[in-house]
Amino acid sequence: MKKQAIILIALAALVITASTVSAHEKVKLSGYVVDVMCFAEHAKDATDVAKKAAAEHTRECALMEACVKSGYGIYADGNWYPFDAKGNELAKAMFEKAKSKDNIKVTVEGMNHDGKILVEKMVYLPQTTVTKAKKGPLARASKRRAA
Repeated sequence: MKKQAIILIALAALVITASTVSAHEKVKLSGYVVDVMCFAEHAKDATDVAKKAAAEHTRECALMEACVKSGYGIYADGNWYPFDAKGNELAKAMFEKAKSKDNIKVTVEGMNHDGKILVEKMVYLPQTTVTKAKKGPLARASKRRAA
């Protein structure tokens, strides 16, 4: 009888653990950070329209009081994922430090719980600029392609 009780308890613990693990999928996403208030109307748009809206969303807007209160999320891989409270704090701090006016991208690591990201880490991806080569093989290749 004791063996059966121990086996039942062990099975129950295994089921609970398995359901918790599957409910919290580890994720790493790279995309645009946008506040909920501004992006809510674009979240269901076609991918190219939503991506353009997310990329054009400004730092200034994201720091407006109503936008901060609405919370933040990430638009990545054609999907919208809202953040948890920690993610909202990290996003606000990132917006405050960001030098870019718009096109604000990050990589977020955390757990996906029912479509909401429980953020563990957020890394700002500063914009990179491409400069035109004036001399050398890159410049010659650019001229050939343009011709």
